Amino acid sequence: MNSEPVAGSQYVFKEKFVAFIDLLGFKKMVEVAELEGADGLVRLLNLLNNFGSPQQRAHFAQHGPTTCPHANHIRRDLDFRIIQISDCAVLSAEVSPAGAINLISECWSAIIRFLKHGLMCRGYIAKGNVFHAENQVIGTAYQTAYLKERDVVAFRRDQSEKGTPFVEVSRPVADYIANCGDACVKEMFSRMVADDGEVAVLFPFKRLSHSFIIAGHGVKFNPDREKQSNDNLRTLIRDLKERVLAAVDPSDPDAVRKSEHYIRTLDEQLDMCDLTDREIERLRQCGF
Repeated sequence: MNSEPVAGSQYVFKEKFVAFIDLLGFKKMVEVAELEGADGLVRLLNLLNNFGSPQQRAHFAQHGPTTCPHANHIRRDLDFRIIQISDCAVLSAEVSPAGAINLISECWSAIIRFLKHGLMCRGYIAKGNVFHAENQVIGTAYQTAYLKERDVVAFRRDQSEKGTPFVEVSRPVADYIANCGDACVKEMFSRMVADDGEVAVLFPFKRLSHSFIIAGHGVKFNPDREKQSNDNLRTLIRDLKERVLAAVDPSDPDAVRKSEHYIRTLDEQLDMCDLTDREIERLRQCGF
């Protein structure tokens, strides 16, 4: 029986958004897991589930886009695919405003989940041709994302540094979103992405900020409640910082350098918490 793919069938290259994400520090985690035996392997496999699940495609097919649900799309399931191999994952989605923002949201969520374990990710999101099935991915867009993942330079501290621990959004993808005409897609993109003037990257730390409404529209400013909320955020940031430091192999200078990017940003967020405390107290003294 001939089981070879038939030309002209579903075996075609398509233009899609393609993301390649790599979990950093995995070599050391594997060494530790092997020493722990079966328990270590199970723990490692559970950890890798943070990349996401192929079942997300079925979720899209049933419910439609999750982020910006009213954004234009071609297929209800967004032609979404994800394949996870060892310490990396490849995700793809159709070229549409909904396809772009939902792919980016899936990648951003994965980064957040790994961050909660103190782990860092690096990657690249491209736009181009790809064939992406449940167990196979081939195409120039995938090759581009795979090759450029190691050369991410966002927030580098000198011109020689490369491979910083961020997922870069290629300029064609960023330009597509900027020109898509969908306000929701552009707003959600701005919430998940930071641009250092050189490149744009997915930035998990934007969630770690506290904002409040002073008064108006039936809302009364409550300084005690706002301070407690800010304290809770400070505790979360300190916990994340401890987890990042605990997960880094201190004998690996390259890993330490990469972790310094996260630690520096978390320290900046802690400074913002202190600034927020002072602003809350100032408003309290003003009688708000």
